[in-house]
Parts: sequence; structure tokens; C-alpha cells
Amino acid sequence: MDVKYSFFEHNQNKLYYAIAGEGFPVLLLHGWPQTSYMWRHLYPYLVQNGFSVIMPDLPGLGKSSSPKSYDKKTIASYIQVFIHDFLGLDKIFIVGHDWGGPISYSYAHTCENRVKKIVLIDVPIPGDGSAAFSENRWHHQFHKIIDLPEELTRDREELYLKYFYNNWSGKDFVMDRDAQNKYLDAYANKNTMKSGFDYYRALPQDIKDNLGFLKKGKLNIPFLGIAGGEGYGRGIKIILNSLKRVTNNYEGYEISNGGHWVAEEEPELISKYIIKFFNKK
Repeated sequence: MDVKYSFFEHNQNKLYYAIAGEGFPVLLLHGWPQTSYMWRHLYPYLVQNGFSVIMPDLPGLGKSSSPKSYDKKTIASYIQVFIHDFLGLDKIFIVGHDWGGPISYSYAHTCENRVKKIVLIDVPIPGDGSAAFSENRWHHQFHKIIDLPEELTRDREELYLKYFYNNWSGKDFVMDRDAQNKYLDAYANKNTMKSGFDYYRALPQDIKDNLGFLKKGKLNIPFLGIAGGEGYGRGIKIILNSLKRVTNNYEGYEISNGGHWVAEEEPELISKYIIKFFNKK
């Protein structure tokens, strides 16, 4: 399967991305502490079913350079320039896992006429009027502290990150060593670790922005929520409770044996749900 890898440069920032397939475009947005490599098992199913996929490393993560701000509204605006101005795409679907979900929501609110449907994988929306986003997520508060996370994880990046890779899946899944090594190669340095923590430090601004969006009303864009049902998987009730607060059109599925890395744990099953959702009139 042919995949094109390149960089998009804008305002002295570089966004690393991969593109594959032909057909209606699907933007795949990963989360922390992963890169666009997380889609390696899922995206071929989309391509085989007539979609094209665009898979960037999020700004500040992977091979992409740091943005001017880590609030998700700013991140979304940068990706919009890449998608609509640089690539020249009109309308798109979006799939967002972890931080990719809040970015998708900001993208939709600031560019609603260009987003047809959105899939959120194991993530609710911060600022939806509830406290669900950081529930059962001890690391959210830790990462928001200024400087301390960098100091405590310096030269221990592998130890810290492997805790998440090895413990946040369903009980029958172990993230493959190749994926862990690629993620560690991308993250185990002071700049990317700081960028990852800065995504969390921007959370108060994200909540403020999203509360502002909600004052204007719910989105009419159809949303699909997918959640892992084991371990640190969010569970579909949390996702659906969030979606009913932010959109008028939503549905969801729980992957009972999946955890937070559910897109890597059950890519074939998830792709079936996504393709069915995208093809629904």
C-alpha cells in the first residue's frame, strides 16, 4: 500500500504527515504518548474501503515542531490550514483518539461547514459541563504542574512512558515492542516530553473555549463514540454522556475487551464501526 510521507511548513512550523489511499478524506488525529504510527493497523481498512487517510504527527509531538500554543483551538486552526489551504480539501471526516478528540471538537466548531462526521475514540470532551474528562486520570493533574514533570521524568522517560503502554490496555493486549520503541524514540527527549505536558497545561484554556462554544449551541455534526471497556478504557457511558452535551446527533460502541489503546487493540472491529458510520446517509 503506497504511503506518502512529507512535511507541511507554515509560519516556521513543520507538520509531519502521511497520506494514503484515494477517495473521501479521513483525518486521523492521535493522542499522547503516541504518534501517527498508532494508526498503522487501522488505516489500511479505511483505504481498502475507498477512503483516503491523512495522518499527521500532532504539533510538538513525533516529528512535528512545536506550535505557538497548545490550546486545542490553536492546534485545530493550524491543522485546518494544512488540510484546506495546503492540501486543498473541502469537506472531511475526522477520527480523534485521546487528545485528537478535543482537537476534533475545536476543529468542528471553528470550521463546521467542512466537517461531515467525527469519531471520538476513548475520549470525552473537556468543558462539556461535566468533570468527566479528567476522571480516573491521575496524570492529568501531574502533567499540568509547571516544570516538575520534566524534572521528575528526566532520564527516566522510558520508565515513565512504558507504564502507560503496558498498563492502559485491556488485560489480553500487550502493545507490541516495535510500536513502543517508535513512540519512545519520538518522546524520550526533553523537548517532546515538555510538549506532551503542555497539551495538559492548556486544559484550562480548552475548557474555557469549549464552554464558549457550547453557549452558541450544540453541533449538528454526527458523532460516533468508541470506548474501551476494560482497565483505563473510558467506557461508553462516559463518552455518550459527553456527546449528548455537545452534539444533537451521536451514537456509540464499547469494545468490551479493549482499554485506552483500543485503536491498536481492535483495529479491524473499530474500522468496521467507523466505515459503517461514515457510509450511513
